[in-house]
Amino acid sequence: MFGKKVVLWLVGLTTMLSAQYSFNFVCVSDTFQTGIDYFIFRFRLTNTGSQPDSYAFDCRVIDSVPGWFELYCAGGQCAEPGIILYSYLTPGAIDSGIDVSIYPATGVWGTEVVNLKVRSVRSPNLRDSITVIAAMEQGVFIYKTKDPIYKFELYPIPFNNYLVIKFRMPDLRLQPSIKIFDSKGQLIKRFDNITSNQSSEIVWRGDDHSGKPVPEGVYFIELKNNGYIFHRKVVKVQ
Repeated sequence: MFGKKVVLWLVGLTTMLSAQYSFNFVCVSDTFQTGIDYFIFRFRLTNTGSQPDSYAFDCRVIDSVPGWFELYCAGGQCAEPGIILYSYLTPGAIDSGIDVSIYPATGVWGTEVVNLKVRSVRSPNLRDSITVIAAMEQGVFIYKTKDPIYKFELYPIPFNNYLVIKFRMPDLRLQPSIKIFDSKGQLIKRFDNITSNQSSEIVWRGDDHSGKPVPEGVYFIELKNNGYIFHRKVVKVQ
């Protein structure tokens, strides 16, 4: 009889906790995307319970494509899949800064599947997950806008001692600039005095602004010209 009361008490406690802690997790963008550039999947988490709660996020690549790179953000932090991120929300609060970014390698076609899980820290049985799919369309990395065609290419990918940055634009009279950022978003190198030719090519030697070689890892190349900003992801290896 005593054991039965304990079981009933535990069931009642679980029910009460479930009522206090709850959340709503949705993907606010298409979960299946195709294209020839990087992909961004955006999510929203809402604390629908009556108590503050913390949430643990776990991003995993289910089906990967060699050379592709993934990054996800939640709770104001960003990390690669496999690293747990946390978000704290008061009742009714919303975290709308959750996203999964997938960066294909230049010329590497395929389809990648990524799963993002979230669970309540206060009530671990409360959990949800959403799977997203990114499919790279075969073709050349060419931007088509209302203006003439822009072209932005990087090779080799991944790179070791050098990276060729090649681009074509209809008008380079406004002096395009190229900036290189590390995975934390810190500017490490920039090229400003680019020759004003319709087609230009520069070589990055894998160094920072002081000429010191940067470590292996993920870097982002930004090309800016005439109001247009383009980004590419590259990986430096040893």
